[in-house]
Amino acid sequence: MITLKNSLFILALALYSGACFSQDDLLDLVTENKDEPVQKVYATFKTMRIGNAQTIETVKKKHLDFRTSHRFGNIYNADLPNPINTTGQTFLGFEGANDIRFSFDYGVTDDITIGIGRSRMNHIVDGSLKWKILKQTANFSMPISLAFFSSTGYTHDLPSTIYSGIVKDFETNELHRLNYFNQLIIASKINNWLSLEILPSYMHRNFIKEKLNTNNGSYDVNGFISIGFGGRVKLTKRLSFIGDYFYNVTPFYQNNIKAFNPLALGFEIETGGHVFSLFFTNAGGLIENNFIPYTTDSWAKGQVKFGFCISRTFAL
Repeated sequence: MITLKNSLFILALALYSGACFSQDDLLDLVTENKDEPVQKVYATFKTMRIGNAQTIETVKKKHLDFRTSHRFGNIYNADLPNPINTTGQTFLGFEGANDIRFSFDYGVTDDITIGIGRSRMNHIVDGSLKWKILKQTANFSMPISLAFFSSTGYTHDLPSTIYSGIVKDFETNELHRLNYFNQLIIASKINNWLSLEILPSYMHRNFIKEKLNTNNGSYDVNGFISIGFGGRVKLTKRLSFIGDYFYNVTPFYQNNIKAFNPLALGFEIETGGHVFSLFFTNAGGLIENNFIPYTTDSWAKGQVKFGFCISRTFAL
């Protein structure tokens, strides 16, 4: 005969056994999760550049990316005698071209991209390397992605064209034609709608024309540090706001009326597998070797340019 005491004992035993089985199941789940690989974050940005700035993204392994980039003239220029008339005559700057660039970028691996290109501004032929060193994880155990970018440029322009007829020029030293740019790209996809990056950079030119900032008495220098900032804010499923800015640390660029820090603002549109970046910037150059040291226009004066890029990727 089953008494109340026996019933309580059987119930307690069942509950204890169920608890043991549940605990074992939980332990199994924990063990399985430990064995699962941590997911990496992909598509922190949608393209290899925001506006002017590089992004953390690289070209896929054994793929070749061909790009044609164009930077038009100023939409408006307050320094001109009749800026509104000039704007109309140049059709918002579309009749002019500050820079045109053709480039090829090849994915050696998914994390290493090498490139070569030619820019109209200063007639620079450049070679570049981008190496993604760290990848952000979805659980933020690694909160950032890290890449190294390096570019070496060679100008084949005539000395009189660039440096106003200076006699001691490239003909006396071929190394004067070279310039170098190195950069770390530190990026993080904060959430599904916000991506940010910071880009500590170093620019060096073997030869510069001596220039004076009359506002603070400082001279231009061959090598200097620049800090870049960039971001992408997703507004809708297919539309994002993008922007980047470079702050040149050297005193020559502080309170200078003839040399400015480059700023780009615009929108990114995704349509059927393609991404279009439409942005405006005061920078005339298309690569760091040009736009970081040689931005001579100001947003405050309306000296802003529109640019576009057409790219095609080939699987090799």
